[in-house]
Amino acid sequence: MITETKCFLLDEQKGEFVAEDGRKISYHKARFYDLESLNIFKVSVPDDADALPEPQVHVVASFNVKAGEKFCKLDFSGYELA
Repeated sequence: MITETKCFLLDEQKGEFVAEDGRKISYHKARFYDLESLNIFKVSVPDDADALPEPQVHVVASFNVKAGEKFCKLDFSGYELA
C-alpha cells in the first residue's frame, strides 16, 4: 500500500554498527513533518529509494506502508515539489 502526504524533511540519520552476534547492521532513517496533520513521523529509507528532498522544502512525498498485526512501518519511496 502506498500513501502520500504534504510534508518536509526535518533530518536524517545514517550509520552502521556491529550486533552482539557479529553481524554488521546498517540503517538509514529520516524524520518528516506532516503539514496536514501537524505531526512528526519517522520513516526508513531503503537503499533503492529516490534521493531525499532538501530539509525544510515543502514536498508531496510518497511512502510504502508495511502493515503488520500490531505495528505499521513507512518506507520512503519518492517525492515531488509541492
